[in-house]
Order: sequence, then structure tokens, then C-alpha cells
Amino acid sequence: MGNELGTVIEEKLCEKGWSVSRCTVESGVSAEVLATLIGPDQLPCMPDEKTLASLAKALDLTYRELVVAAAVACGLPKNQEGEPTFVLRFVTNQELINELRRRLMRGRQTADPQQRRIAHLALMQTALTGDFEAEAS
Repeated sequence: MGNELGTVIEEKLCEKGWSVSRCTVESGVSAEVLATLIGPDQLPCMPDEKTLASLAKALDLTYRELVVAAAVACGLPKNQEGEPTFVLRFVTNQELINELRRRLMRGRQTADPQQRRIAHLALMQTALTGDFEAEAS
């Protein structure tokens, strides 16, 4: 199925009649980087600014269009207009803490030992702060 950014890139390549190798020449973005942007169902992180700017220029797309597609590919839901939604003002503190814990745990599982220790300390600090706030209420 692919991700939103991969779909946008593939559609533009098809429209231009370009292969991936032609895109690498025109954009300066390596084939390996293109494969990581097009291949997975969801991107693990936002592509860097230089990569998106190079692709936008080569594919005759706006930078904003690629940023929006990349944000959706990273897991941000789209609204009715097809834009990623940023609903932080409607999120409770507990929902933010839960999301932080989820991301820390995901990072802890794939990180090196030093990063795992940092993630563990952050989780402990969050847990202790949460317990302290609960007792203070």
C-alpha cells in the first residue's frame, strides 16, 4: 500500500515518466533515501528539510505539499481537507503523558544501551511526577 509521501512521489514520477534512477539524478537524493521514503507503510521519522526541498524542486511540487504528505506518512491523521491535524490544544495532560510513554517505550526497544538508560530515566521521572501530582490533588 505504501505511505502518503511515497504515493505522492510515485504519482509524480509516473506523470513525468521518470524512473527512480532518473529522480536520483534530477534531485540529488540517493536511491537508498528514496527507497526509505517510498517503501514503508509508515515513516519512522520526518525526512530532513534538504531532502524534501530537493525532491520538491526536481518533481515540480511545492515544499509544503511534500511536508504535509510526510507528516501524514509519519502517522498524523488527516482532516477533511486532506491536511494533517494538529489537535494538541484539545489533548489532556494525561493523553500527552501517555503518548510520551508510548514513544519512549518504542524508542527504548530499538535504542542502544545508553539511549535505553535515558529513556528509562525519563519514564521513571514521568511516573514519579505523575504520582506526586496525584498525591497533591
